[in-house]
Amino acid sequence: MQKKNKVIQALSTNKKHINSSLFLFIINVFNFIFPLLLSPIIISRCGVEGFGIVMLFQSIMLFISSVTDYGFNINATREVTIKQNDNEFVNKHFFIVTFTKSLLLVFSLVLGLCLYFFFPKASEYSFLFFTSLSILAGRTFNPLWVLRAIHKMKFVFYFYLLFKVLSILTVYLFLKNDQNLYLVNLSIGISDLLTFGLATLVLFFNLKWKIYTPSVNQIKKEIYYGFAIFTQNLSINANAYLNPMILSFFVNSYSLGIYSVVEKIILVIKFCASFVQQSVFPKVCELNIENRLSFNKFMIRLQIFLVVSMIIATLLLNLFSDIIVSYFIKTNALECSKFLKFNSWIPLIVALNMVPYLNFMVHGIQKPVTYIIVSSVVLNLILNTILSKYYSIYGVSTGVYIVELFISISLWVVMIYKYPKYNFLKK
Repeated sequence: MQKKNKVIQALSTNKKHINSSLFLFIINVFNFIFPLLLSPIIISRCGVEGFGIVMLFQSIMLFISSVTDYGFNINATREVTIKQNDNEFVNKHFFIVTFTKSLLLVFSLVLGLCLYFFFPKASEYSFLFFTSLSILAGRTFNPLWVLRAIHKMKFVFYFYLLFKVLSILTVYLFLKNDQNLYLVNLSIGISDLLTFGLATLVLFFNLKWKIYTPSVNQIKKEIYYGFAIFTQNLSINANAYLNPMILSFFVNSYSLGIYSVVEKIILVIKFCASFVQQSVFPKVCELNIENRLSFNKFMIRLQIFLVVSMIIATLLLNLFSDIIVSYFIKTNALECSKFLKFNSWIPLIVALNMVPYLNFMVHGIQKPVTYIIVSSVVLNLILNTILSKYYSIYGVSTGVYIVELFISISLWVVMIYKYPKYNFLKK
């Protein structure tokens, strides 16, 4: 009975965290399902080659969106979480971040335009490239950073499901051949714009916010304060999304398509682990303030959970690689299945660095993490340019293994030896 009461009390105490995490969980489950539903449609109607080109431009846009994401998902979420009961602060901080994001969107569009002139594939598929820019606009006004902090995820939940379903229907009904490939990324961008625009309106009226115009100094301060996180996010996304671009210089569209199929599967697994990391971030910020011992225990349990989950995922990928690949590709699937097995351990290595990274973010320790992540980008660019030239898609994957191992080992070593005070393994 006493144990039952403790469970009930724990559930009651963490009710808002549970509700918020539940909505975020369902959203991320749909993020898991969304590419799984779209990919076979694209491949069946436009071939593996067409799928590779769409994913190439999607990866480029997700990388450029690092500019508008900046450091807000970490810094802004942490600031609002700490002062979530101060509605006036949350109101003003939302507009400061939104105005800053709008300015950064202009810069990111200019960056996209520059890329168009220097990247051959972009000029070859001009219309597809420019319609893919809608993804940038959609991600810019994503309010999840504030919704997570104030536990109002329900405001985006229903809009998100509605417009993602409409996006899938648009592709299913109107994508006929590679001449209509632009519909894929365009529908994704528009669905995000509508989702986040309507969610923001509901949030605005529900919390009775007032329009606030930030000063130039406030925007400068936000950019300065988030620069370290921005550098890290840019570097992390460079490692995650630039490899298809590097690969496209050395392989044909079919090989690029095979790589994109397997990368999409691996990214879905990594995304599940990343979801866990994101959903607990507000909670660990609070735990760190309230009780250091509880914080350490939670972080250890989180690390064990991520490692065990990724080991299970790796085993499943190896056991059922043929079945998984056959869902995407109906002919010549053996090569893709073999490549999936080769990549199957990547999520586990990534999971090893997630909790140390989260620990540094909670404590606002940016400098050493920035050095590690930026170094990993340099390593990634050098390795994958060389390896993809000589070993094609297997070369790029080998480079990914080396880079992720470098990040994981470096983060753990720095945490244990340079910042022992924040080592959550110590009791």
